[in-house]
Amino acid sequence: MNSEVREFLARVDALVGRAGDLFVQWELDWVERVKGRVNHYGSVADWQTDKLKQLEARYSDEYVTESRNFRDNITSEQREAFRLACNYYRKQGYYSGITGIVPESFMSGDSNDYVPSFNNYSRLTDNKYFKKILAAVRSEPKFETGQLVQFRASSSLPQRNPLAKEYALTGFGFGKLAGMYAVVLEVAPFAPRTAANGSKPYKVLVRGKAEPVFVEERFLKKAKKVKV
Repeated sequence: MNSEVREFLARVDALVGRAGDLFVQWELDWVERVKGRVNHYGSVADWQTDKLKQLEARYSDEYVTESRNFRDNITSEQREAFRLACNYYRKQGYYSGITGIVPESFMSGDSNDYVPSFNNYSRLTDNKYFKKILAAVRSEPKFETGQLVQFRASSSLPQRNPLAKEYALTGFGFGKLAGMYAVVLEVAPFAPRTAANGSKPYKVLVRGKAEPVFVEERFLKKAKKVKV
């Protein structure tokens, strides 16, 4: 065994000893494979050295400390944020490598036993898109059940209701609702579906219509005095 191989394997072992308890499965698998290949061939490829450098950089002393603190002291709010992020991104079709390993019992809220890695938690929750989703969930609703509201002007409404694909229970065009009155039937009937400010959903019944419609908060305003 030459000095290059010895040094490489020593670095791998040092990294595992320092941070191996925080590795996700693919990192554990990579360590096992790379050690076997290097021992078998008696040499170290450049890509193997590069990958090791990436892992060493990721698992800095500061990151290791922060990760262990997260793992050992995860809060209920952090669990709820991660659950919300998992359900949001699974529906959007992103981060399947992360959401795919999360137990269904955790996703549904039946269990709180699952603790994600700090890296997976950060990737799903610490981005500008999910932060808007989380803000919409945690914000106080601007309207309450039974309140009379009004759709904003046509210039503020998109051509298509962002909730139309799965959640609109109406056949008329979204732009035609501009200025119309509605009564709030339900506040936040489901989690926000759009990464935008004011995306808290409402179920409303539009005046003169037989079927309710789901609409985001940003497209509603307090109703002006109704003329009799």
